[in-house]
Formats: sequence, C-alpha cells, structure tokens
Amino acid sequence: MIDLAKYEFADADVIAPEVYVEKGHPHEAFAWLRENDPLRLVEPEGYQPFWVVTKHADIIEIEKQAEQFTNQPRPILMRETAAPEMREEIVAELFKRLQDSPKLLEVMASAGEGGLIRSLVQMDAPDHQKYRGLVQPWFKPTNIKALEERLDTVIQDVLDKMMGDGSEQTVDFAQDIAVYPPLRLITELLGVPEEDEWRILKLTNELFAGDDPEMQRMADDPLSIFDTIKEIYDYFDKITEQFRAQPNEQLASYIANGKIDGEYLPFKELISYYTIVATAGHDTTRNAITGGLHALITNPDQLKKLQDDPSENAIKLAVEEMIRWSTPVVQFARTAQQDCEIRGKQIKKGDCLGLMYASANFDEEKFENPFSFDVARKPNHHLAFGTGPHQCLGLLLARLEMRIFFQQLIPRIESIELDGGPERLRASFVHGLKHLNIRYKLKPRS
Repeated sequence: MIDLAKYEFADADVIAPEVYVEKGHPHEAFAWLRENDPLRLVEPEGYQPFWVVTKHADIIEIEKQAEQFTNQPRPILMRETAAPEMREEIVAELFKRLQDSPKLLEVMASAGEGGLIRSLVQMDAPDHQKYRGLVQPWFKPTNIKALEERLDTVIQDVLDKMMGDGSEQTVDFAQDIAVYPPLRLITELLGVPEEDEWRILKLTNELFAGDDPEMQRMADDPLSIFDTIKEIYDYFDKITEQFRAQPNEQLASYIANGKIDGEYLPFKELISYYTIVATAGHDTTRNAITGGLHALITNPDQLKKLQDDPSENAIKLAVEEMIRWSTPVVQFARTAQQDCEIRGKQIKKGDCLGLMYASANFDEEKFENPFSFDVARKPNHHLAFGTGPHQCLGLLLARLEMRIFFQQLIPRIESIELDGGPERLRASFVHGLKHLNIRYKLKPRS
C-alpha cells in the first residue's frame, strides 16, 4: 500500500528524470492522481504542458481512438529542446559534425521539426499500418517458437558462466547477465556479428538513457546524441547493403528489402526501423528481467513458490507479473486532433496527453492489491506492452525470452541475495535498474 497522508503532489513528480533515479516509478504521485485527479493538466519545468492520464481504462479508451489521439507531433514526453535563439548555432554545429555523412546530411536538411528518427513510434495511419506490415509476418508465433532452441542455448551459456566454479559468486546482474540473452538474440536477427554486440548495447544506452550521465556518450556535450545517431545511420546503412546483395529470411533482410508502395523505404525510415528493433528489442527486456529478479529477491516467499513449482505455466504467470511490476516503458504521448471531453475535462485540439502505463499497471480498480508482487496473479491485464494499434510488435519475443530465462535460472538457485542497494536509471521514458549487485550460488544444470 502507498501512504499518501504526508504526500504533496508536484507536477515534476510524474516525469522528471531526477525523481525516477531516486524513487523509481513515482508511485506516490500516480496513486495520488488516481485518487484525486486522474486526468490532470501539468506544467513541469522544462516540459510543454500535458494531461497526465493515470487510469487503466482511460488509456485503453484513448489508444482505441488512434485517429483522434495521434502519435505526432509528440510521441514521447521529453524535455524541450534549446531555445529558438540557439537553434541556428546548433544546426551549424551539426552540419559541421555530419559533413562526412552525405546521406544523413540530406535527411537532416529535410527533417524540419520531425527529427532524425522516424520509426513506428512516431507514425500514425496510414504509414503506421504500412510500415508495421513489413515485418509483421516475421513476428508470427511459428517464427517466434523456432527461436526457442537458440534461446535455450544462449541462456544455458550465460547461466553456466554466471555459476562460475559453483562457489558463492557476486555479479552486477543488470550489466553483466540480464543484458545478454535479449541482446544476443536481437543482434543475430539483425545480422550484427557477435563482436559488434557492444556497439548496439552502447548505442542503445546513449539513445534511451540520454539523461543519465553514466549512459551518455559525452555528459558535458548535449549534442553528443547526434554523434550516436550518426553512428547508427552509418552502421545500418552497411547492413542494408549486405542484405540487399544477399537477401535471406533474417529479420534484417525483411527490413532492408521491404517496400512501401513499390519503393524501398526512404533512408530515414529505413534506418529508424533498424533502430527501433535493435534498441526496443533488447533494452526493455533486460529491464524487465532485472526488475523481475529484484522483485523475487525482495519477495522471497514468491521465489519459493516458483522453486516449488517451476512449471512452464507457473513461470508464464510470473513473467507477466514481472513485466507489470517493472513496466520498462513508462509513458508515451498522444495529441488530440479535435476538441473532446474525458472525465469531465475539456481537452482542446492540439493538447498533449501523457499515457502513464506505469500508473495504469497499479490501478486499484483493475488490480487487486496492486502493490503486492504476486507470481500467481491471474488475470493480469497489464499495459506494459501498450494496447490498441500501437501495441508492442515484439511482445511474443519478449515473453519467450523471459520465460526461458527464468525457467532455467530458478531451479539452479541455491542461494541469492542483494549485495548492496540497486541503482536506477535517470530516465523517465524507458526506465529500470541500471545496476543490481547480487550475491548468489547456482547449481549445475541438470
């Protein structure tokens, strides 16, 4: 339970990265809003005003109306960019940095307010359906099932190394263990050689956790994010050339050779497609794996339940609870295309709504005892993968990765405990534990 007796709501509490690094998901703020003002207009310093949507039912209803509530022009709640008087200076510096990347310079010259990334996250109909359809056939259940054997091998190797010589060990689980199964799989699917895994990991950290000094390319250079984007463009441009020369059934080949209205994807959309698959395909899953293990360690009775019954069905239920509990993607934003009314509030055309999945997943009206971690929770209609037409394309893959990981790990745990307090990401879009030091002992696999 959340005790709100001494809590005083502040607009910044729902979105400021400084809050997330200290507290994790701001459950006090969300609980206060659900109880007192479930649809509230806020104006946190450094952000454009937005309506905070905190209720499970409201998010579902908004997501159903994709034409009324669009991704553009603001798909994510982020701090505003530099003041207008600084933009000419910034643009000049960017053109200087990108002068050896003519394709990217061309994209930048025509990007306008749209930026240098345009993936499914930024798209509305009809482009969203067209671009999603490019790889939708690859994500069918039969293809995902075929990955199970490969995942088994990858995870066995990771856990064998984690076990060491069988004596008590220590490790930063977030950085050294949880990251590798989803990273290895998604890089293989994208045709990235094993020696370049580090590059994808580094770029993901820089792209998704730009407010965290530990993850930034250069913490004292606010334009270093563009160096990250340049590296992404250059790297996947080469991948495209390879798969157009030699197409195959890998996911990367679907992207490289995909066509919209008979034409290859424009360069910006092409590279953005790789980017969203490469980053979202592993970063959110590692956060859910890390958050899930932390929840098991801090709720030993729930870990004991799974040790007593590590069946596939029991693990599947537990994985859904881990995903709800950790909710790696905190929020997305939508913009109203017409005046409307929600919960008696007048929403104007052009107003921004922040869909707070990390609040919806603890909504007391939807979940019994939402602040209790329950590995047997059923039903568990969480919104961690979103809902409606923008529901996460890779949800089957994420569930499979987590189910196999914990199905292998839990029977091998002889002892496990925290080795110091966890450290959280300084980020309020994709959020999780960036360091989780544990002390443990694993059994050999049977």
